[in-house]
Amino acid sequence: MLNSSGKKAQFFILTTVVIVGVFYTLSSYINPYAFIDTSKAASGSETFFFDNVKEKAIETVNISSADELQLNLNQYKIFVEKMASEKGYSLNFGYENTTTTVSFNMILTSEKMTLKADFTVDRP
Repeated sequence: MLNSSGKKAQFFILTTVVIVGVFYTLSSYINPYAFIDTSKAASGSETFFFDNVKEKAIETVNISSADELQLNLNQYKIFVEKMASEKGYSLNFGYENTTTTVSFNMILTSEKMTLKADFTVDRP
């Protein structure tokens, strides 16, 4: 009886080793193709940041009341310029507030690129 259970244990261990070996061999062939290239995302962080600043500037105009708009835009300008400098970018965020529209002028400069945008948002 002990001999039978010993053979079962040996078979189990041998089967486990073979299965692990097969999976290891397969993973070495599949793994080089499974890596995700994140270099493109890392190089596009300036573009993502710039687009996000632009979208949130438009949203700031749309959700601000007439009394709070100038204060909100000034706080937003200080916030985004500080955040850009923390990321190693230079952001020039300018705006002109009129009675009907807000005109924005943005220039983001990094080691890799320079992004510019001029746009106007109608005040609600």
